[in-house]
Amino acid sequence: MCPTERPSYPAAVVVRDLLIRLIAVAGACLAGLAAPSAARQEITPTNVTSITQADFFSPAKVWKAHLTLSAEAWRALQPRQGQGGGFGLGAGRFLGPPGGRNGVAGRQGIEFDYVRGTLQIDDWTFRDVAVRYKGNGSYLRATRAGGNKISLKVDLNKHVKGQKLAGLTTINFQNNITDVGWMNEVVAYRLYRDAGALAPRTTYAQVYLTVDGQGEERYLGLYSISENVDENFADDRFGTKKGAIFKPSTQELFTDWGADWAAYNQSYDPKTDLTEAQKQRVIAFGRLVSKATDEEFAAQIGDYLDLDDFARYFAVLAWIANHDSLLQNGQNFYTYLHPDTNRMHFISWDQDFSFGNGRLFGGGMSIDSPWGGNNRFLSRVFGVKAFRSKYLARMTEFSEKLFVPGRFAQQVAEIGPAIRPSIELEGKEWLTAFDEVVAGKAGIVPYVTNRATAVRAQLEKIAR
Repeated sequence: MCPTERPSYPAAVVVRDLLIRLIAVAGACLAGLAAPSAARQEITPTNVTSITQADFFSPAKVWKAHLTLSAEAWRALQPRQGQGGGFGLGAGRFLGPPGGRNGVAGRQGIEFDYVRGTLQIDDWTFRDVAVRYKGNGSYLRATRAGGNKISLKVDLNKHVKGQKLAGLTTINFQNNITDVGWMNEVVAYRLYRDAGALAPRTTYAQVYLTVDGQGEERYLGLYSISENVDENFADDRFGTKKGAIFKPSTQELFTDWGADWAAYNQSYDPKTDLTEAQKQRVIAFGRLVSKATDEEFAAQIGDYLDLDDFARYFAVLAWIANHDSLLQNGQNFYTYLHPDTNRMHFISWDQDFSFGNGRLFGGGMSIDSPWGGNNRFLSRVFGVKAFRSKYLARMTEFSEKLFVPGRFAQQVAEIGPAIRPSIELEGKEWLTAFDEVVAGKAGIVPYVTNRATAVRAQLEKIAR
């Protein structure tokens, strides 16, 4: 078995979940696939103010989350097959159809619709929430393995305005299906934040599901919870809800595709309503990267990209060697266009393949040009002396203070015992590989030990 794969689900679980899924899909066909147009309920919003966001996002805390759906909502929750095929070729190989989702599942036409349900987290009950499946590779892996543990996005505020948990309106439940240690993403996000880069905060939850008329509640498993990158995120980090948020999916980031925003929209996937000025700024950035001379580019890049911020972000990204990112696949990050400076900032996302998990990138990967293929944006930025000096300074600083194996071993030792009972409840077959990670024999600790040595050697060579 590949070390990055989990054991197959028990046969009984596979048969049960397959039958449930087939019944749900058949019911959805009869119901017309769309979520019901239920009348707006007059519900008093639950606004939890008794804890802070810092309290909620405790890395070793395991909350209990219980989602309740009607049988009709469960049917409508199941993915629908939209237009697929023929999209996402070449540098845009993860593009979905126009207006659809991007990603490896999105380009196949797999779409997720919101349905209404009730979410309880510990003693707090949020009624009439909007919930949908989320994910691409993680969704495909979960369903192909025969399981029902699919990542979820829950919007507390979509139908009941003012409904919040410590100021949060959207909660992401990540299934961690690609990570036998259940903590790659959690530890990676923490590393970004410790480095002064932008990244979500996290915690954990046992997630249970009850569908009306389908018996007792089911334990879906242990999920990590990731802070949503939205206007609340921008307000917390930048002190403003203004600005533009994008979730790009392209290996040709900031390329000149002409003057019509329609050529950019799907690849940049804006998550906020854009002004004409914001669209033109992205187009102008692409024109700079594609057409400026080296002298012009060096003189102007700092007006379009926050170089200090990007040096921190990229130093961490290169060190943890996440291939499923800006480094190779051109996805799994957000960008934020600041409303005052008009500069782009990068925000990390989907870090389950960090620490060399799953692919050829490993401890010896170059820090000098860590991306795969011809990446004009990164090549040009790295060619600017002002950026390169900032990047190497951050890599040196972090190698001394943050990229230290003992720090990671301590974090793994802290999280491991806290989440192990929830993993055992999900299935004892997961424990062998998980215990190897916690013991430092696989996963994060061996990777960071090798990576720290390799990067120090590269820095010494560059300094000579």
